[in-house]
Amino acid sequence: MLLAVLHLVFTVPLILSAERYENPTGSLPALSFARLGSTLLVDLLTGIGFALLLGALWLWRGAPKGFAAGALWGICGFLSVNLAPALGLPPELPGTAAAALGARQWWWLGTVVCTALGLAVLCWLPGLWRKLPGVVLLLVPQLAGAPLAPLAAALAPVALATQFEWTALAVSAAFWLVLGSVGAVLFARGFKLAD
Repeated sequence: MLLAVLHLVFTVPLILSAERYENPTGSLPALSFARLGSTLLVDLLTGIGFALLLGALWLWRGAPKGFAAGALWGICGFLSVNLAPALGLPPELPGTAAAALGARQWWWLGTVVCTALGLAVLCWLPGLWRKLPGVVLLLVPQLAGAPLAPLAAALAPVALATQFEWTALAVSAAFWLVLGSVGAVLFARGFKLAD
């Protein structure tokens, strides 16, 4: 729910502003109930999916002990799923030139997997030399580079695109911090109740 609220308050107005530049009349597009509903549904399903993924990892590795430890898991989730991919493919507004969707999706997935594995190696393997593969995994997708967009002028102003990139990353960071920290506390309570 937090993700949906943050998107509706902070990112959706920027998206609507960018869509105005796609409209030949320059008028602001309407925010319909269907659009609001689909945003809410996608954000809820995204939150549930990532919560299930974190829960599975916690069952495997052991639940974090407390709010702060859960927040660290959230930070790692943000780094893996949002920040590392944004270094090559920043969040895009409508009307932005972009590489082919399939190429972007594969690069994003590879970056998420490499970053998550790299962070896991850095966090869980003892010894400095054993951590070197983790650093390599973090660097590989960035050195390989994201698919390049064709040279085309964006319809929305650069300032609006930059504001959207930072806002989208801030919303994602807030989501992951809450998911990790609150999720860890609720996860621990759930197991206490089950005992």
